[in-house]
Amino acid sequence: MMNVNSLEILHDGLIEGIAMGNQLGPGIKIASLPELSPGGLWSTCAMGCHTDPPRDVTHVQFHSRIAFKLVWIPNAYLDDFVLVVDDGKFLAVGKPLDDGTMPSRTEREMNWSIVQRSKYAVVAKETAQNSTHV
Repeated sequence: MMNVNSLEILHDGLIEGIAMGNQLGPGIKIASLPELSPGGLWSTCAMGCHTDPPRDVTHVQFHSRIAFKLVWIPNAYLDDFVLVVDDGKFLAVGKPLDDGTMPSRTEREMNWSIVQRSKYAVVAKETAQNSTHV
C-alpha cells in the first residue's frame, strides 16, 4: 500500500535497472483505485524483489509494501499462479483463462526468473511440488 507522500519521489539510482529520475507518481495517480486504500492500488516492476529485504520500486522508491504479488507456479507450463502478500505468505492460487489475454510463455518465464530466488517464490515452489499438474 502506498504512502501518499511518496508519489512525487524521483528514482535516485538505488534500484538497479531503473532509469534515474524515474517518476511513477503521476501514472500511479491516474491508474490507482483510491477507494480501496488511502494510497490507492497500483503496480510497479519487480526488479530487485529477489533480495532480502526487497530492493524494488515499491519498497525503495515509494517506501511502501505490496498488497499482493502474482507469482507463476514453476510447473511444466507456467500456467498457474499464486498470490502472496508482502512477507511471502500464501493468499490465493489461480489459473488464468486461456482466452488469449494471458501473458506469453516467454513473459511468464522472464517474470519467474526475477522472483525465483525471493521469499515470494517459496509458496509457488511448494505448490508446484505438491501438485499433480507439474
